[in-house]
Amino acid sequence: MKEPIFLEPIFKDYVWGGNKIKTLLNKNTPYEVTAESWEVSTNRNGQSTIKNEKLKNKTLEDIYKDINLRKEIFGTKAENLEEFPLLIKFIDANSNLSVQVHPDDKYANENENGNKGKTEMWYIMECKQGAKIICGMKEGTKQEQIPFILKSNKIEEYLNFIPVEKGDCIYIPSGTIHAILGNTLICEIQQNSDLTYRVYDWGRVGKDGKPRQLHIEKATNVVNTENRPNIIKTASWEEGIKNIITSKFFKVDKITVKQSMIENSNSETFCTMNVINGNGRIEIQDKVYNIKLGESFIIPANLGKYKLSGQMEILKSYI
Repeated sequence: MKEPIFLEPIFKDYVWGGNKIKTLLNKNTPYEVTAESWEVSTNRNGQSTIKNEKLKNKTLEDIYKDINLRKEIFGTKAENLEEFPLLIKFIDANSNLSVQVHPDDKYANENENGNKGKTEMWYIMECKQGAKIICGMKEGTKQEQIPFILKSNKIEEYLNFIPVEKGDCIYIPSGTIHAILGNTLICEIQQNSDLTYRVYDWGRVGKDGKPRQLHIEKATNVVNTENRPNIIKTASWEEGIKNIITSKFFKVDKITVKQSMIENSNSETFCTMNVINGNGRIEIQDKVYNIKLGESFIIPANLGKYKLSGQMEILKSYI
């Protein structure tokens, strides 16, 4: 596969969404209010389809399940992975998301029909001045307090509210209480899982006029009060490629292009690219592809040499 693989997103219209996915990222969403754009997904709750003419109308899962294509496109590390490992989204939080927590692989496997857990990271693309997110419990909170805290109406007193600004990156391992708060646009890179245990929803009701379901018992079993926020400031990074996150589930680099740079694919692993600022081009041999803010694509493991040029910032994710 000697070209980038471009994908059609899947849109979600949750109650807390806004209009930045349509207006800022120029996505052709059918919704007035769009909360999420699932950019790279083989999850059963949203399947990315491929734009490239050679693979038109196939899903990303179709080509991942094709044994003849898996090594070629996704690399040697993916050969023994039954499922595509990542799920990548743009999230527009016009108002607060619920306070929630995700299980780890062991708990999810044992209690959620063999599903994967969910570790994730957020990159802040846009936010209002003075914006905050929730990540973890306040220092000094004890594990034995969790059943009381989650069942009380005073949970906000125990949550860790953290100031953030454009360019901040937050790593959120499974077991961490967290929430994206209002007027924040992020790129989320995570394990391929859609498991969420909601513990607090700000007194909000869903589209049916009823309070949304909480998952207190399961959340109590998985919350880890020792998880502390890990915030990486990337706004001032100069041209080049710099690693943001390295975990056992994924690695994420930030690519800052001011003029141009030459890159090579890696036979061990595919990488996903999400343009988080600006616009530019990717050149492969004699072909040129224009890319812009909000664009997402996959660099196949066997692509070879390619050139990035323009003025843009890209998140590069891989295993």
